Amino acid sequence: MNLQSYLERIGYSGEATPTLETLRGMHRAHFYSVPFENLDIRRGVRIQVDEAVNFDKIVRRRRGGFCLELTSLFARALREIGFIVDVIGARVVRDGTLSPPMSHMVLIVHLDEPWIADVGFGGRVAEPLRLNERDEQVFGARRYVVANDGDDWFVTCSEPGSPTIGGSASDSVMAANRSYLLTMQPRSFQEFHSVCDWLQTSPDSRFTQGDVVSLATPSGRLTLAERRFIVIQNESREEHEVTSGDEESRILRDRFGIKLPKLDHGTTGRQ
Repeated sequence: MNLQSYLERIGYSGEATPTLETLRGMHRAHFYSVPFENLDIRRGVRIQVDEAVNFDKIVRRRRGGFCLELTSLFARALREIGFIVDVIGARVVRDGTLSPPMSHMVLIVHLDEPWIADVGFGGRVAEPLRLNERDEQVFGARRYVVANDGDDWFVTCSEPGSPTIGGSASDSVMAANRSYLLTMQPRSFQEFHSVCDWLQTSPDSRFTQGDVVSLATPSGRLTLAERRFIVIQNESREEHEVTSGDEESRILRDRFGIKLPKLDHGTTGRQ
């Protein structure tokens, strides 16, 4: 990995040493710089958990990605710096059900105490979370709870101004309370290959239901989904219908920094 290029991509200019300050700084930088998005699926481009592929997409072409792409590249960068990192498989809680095993990727970073690092949960986790903290962990208006029951660990994320769980694809990305379940078994990147294929091909995957792009801001979130552009700022929510491919391309470029050819919405790619 070209570590310096990666750090420049996420907008991090601090010390690259294996300390809590560095972990927090890199996590925050990624949170506000790299969109969560699944745009390759409808365009027929295969998504992979592969260092070279992910680096080219996220760093060289300044794209985003979904959890397996974003978090795996973040893990590789942390290891390059010298952090001790376990890669963990997780399951997202959605509409009262669990997603398939290992359909989400989480990192446990070992410092003086273990920390949860997660830059791929829809861009929802603003900073690393203390694994062993049972009180609410608060960063601005964003709130997190880490709980456990035996070998099962649960992370719940809350944001202001967002609709409740359920409904459209854009609502699911912006749900006020989102949770996932994990166990502490370390995994290799190769173990995520089959579920990565499932996430981008199965009609039961939420990622095959349409394009979703989301990026956190200090006061809220920007989301483009189902031809709607939604701006959440503090407790306010504005929604705008996107009526053309040209307008969609402009929003992707100007608000998310993503440059892609206009997509004919009658096109379904590999789906």
